[in-house]
Amino acid sequence: MKPLALVVVTAAVVFSGRAAIAECPSISRDDIVRLCNQAMGYSYYWGHASWRSDGASHGSCSGSCPNCTHSGQYGADCSGLAGKVWQVPRASAVTEDYHPYSTYNFRYETTHWTRVARGGTMIRGDALVYNSNGSGHIMIYDSGDAWGTPKVWECKGCSYGCVHGSHSISTSYIGIRRHNLATQPAQGKLQGTVYVDKGSGSDDMSQRLPGATVSTAGKTATARDGDAYWSFTLDAGGYTVSAAMSGYHSASRSCSVPEGGETWCSIGLTAVCTPSCAGKVCGPDGCGGSCGSCGADQACNAGKCECVMQCGSRECGPDPVCGASCGTCGDGTRCSAAGVCECVPACQGRECGPDGCGGSCGGCPPGLLCDASGLCQACVPECAGRVCGPDPLCGQSCGTCPAGQACQDGQCLACVPDCAGRSCGPDPRCSMRCGVCAAELLCDAAAGTCQTIPPDRGKVFGTVRERRQGAREQDEGPVVPRASIRLDGQVQAAADEEGYFEFSVGPGEHLIEASAEKFSAGSVTCTIAGGAHADCSVLLDRLGTDPEDEVVVLGGCGTGGGRSLSLLGLALAGLLMARRRRV
Repeated sequence: MKPLALVVVTAAVVFSGRAAIAECPSISRDDIVRLCNQAMGYSYYWGHASWRSDGASHGSCSGSCPNCTHSGQYGADCSGLAGKVWQVPRASAVTEDYHPYSTYNFRYETTHWTRVARGGTMIRGDALVYNSNGSGHIMIYDSGDAWGTPKVWECKGCSYGCVHGSHSISTSYIGIRRHNLATQPAQGKLQGTVYVDKGSGSDDMSQRLPGATVSTAGKTATARDGDAYWSFTLDAGGYTVSAAMSGYHSASRSCSVPEGGETWCSIGLTAVCTPSCAGKVCGPDGCGGSCGSCGADQACNAGKCECVMQCGSRECGPDPVCGASCGTCGDGTRCSAAGVCECVPACQGRECGPDGCGGSCGGCPPGLLCDASGLCQACVPECAGRVCGPDPLCGQSCGTCPAGQACQDGQCLACVPDCAGRSCGPDPRCSMRCGVCAAELLCDAAAGTCQTIPPDRGKVFGTVRERRQGAREQDEGPVVPRASIRLDGQVQAAADEEGYFEFSVGPGEHLIEASAEKFSAGSVTCTIAGGAHADCSVLLDRLGTDPEDEVVVLGGCGTGGGRSLSLLGLALAGLLMARRRRV
């Protein structure tokens, strides 16, 4: 028999240059958890590993390890805890101070353990370890995300001792799993609450249902009072959990139980509901359904279908769908067929002046002035102290200045025009013309530049000239400089030294009137469209007879009572008349 025994021993030896390594004893994950829980509360004891199963004599640690001070017989450091609860390389009582490995061994050797991936493959009782540059740490995994902050058992340090709790895991840690784990059904915890489902699922579990019945895998539990919590301890795997309670629709959901872990599987129940549609033709029925829907151009309001107004861009009058009002217009305006408030011209009782809508109620005849009430009144020019330019009341000319002078504040003054940078309109110094724009352009008098006529405005322009008998064309007469111009009865300005004028006006018909000293007033009516221009030149008739054409008669008195014409006077008159004819 001895040769046989020798064969058996030889078969158990690994020929690697050292003695064979015996297999570590079998142990279950539940045993690892039980040993971990026994160690909790004991002091941190550098290089040691022992405790009592009754939890007595924890000991104490002070200072900073490894140069720390420990009192008492029991305690453990992190690698001592791992070796003891894993029972490697051999079985040892918890009271035996046995410390065979450091974190270096657990990290870089695979004597009685194998490396496993961190994450979903980690099971309760596995370990997380790191060792780098002479320092390291090891923890026994309990539950949670091994890449995040799982729950672990660890002897954390002198200030903490051996504790069970959450620990943030860095990327330096690896997962390891003990060899020779006893085969047993791995269990976990399935837990949750029962709540009223208000339509948002587990996002709103504020209303709980204590007393609800929860069942799965042939087991039944009652949701406890207060928070309606329930739990089951089950073998790892998938389960369908159902919940029921009077007055609510039953519900179920599927959840998985991890090995050695726990899963929350709360269930929401919806209340049994009776639709309420009395007196309603549309809208919700109170139970998630509908009492009906409305037709096109209608909306549901409090269970009734109502027409939806469609005013769009309309600001007044009835909307075209429901006939309801889109709004009302203010004073002086009226609603058009398109639903737009338009201005109503106010010319009742007025014969001249603005109509309140950008147009005119008419103009006054020459010699009359439109007053504030819109009536044409006789106008008496006020030229006192003025020798030139329009009078401030009637706009009639008080006189003109000779060449080389400009009228300023009614006085003729020597002036040199300043037209630098200006192509039209009066210069700012002498009010002398700097130029005239083309007919299709409008002069911006302030800037002295020619601009495009706006589409909502028009341009009236022209020249004031003397009407000459026998002239074939309107412009053959001489210009009348500085004539006073009125537009629609309102004094505007004087024509320039060349008799030219121009105005920006609204589209429509306009009355242009011109007057000047020694001339009768003249007028013309022009119709202008938006963006267009019109020549509205005015002709004036000169008043009276030229003094040079008058016959001068010299008379005398006889000594008698009768009237007689002196022969000398007749002779002189004849000579003067003959001279005039020769000239």
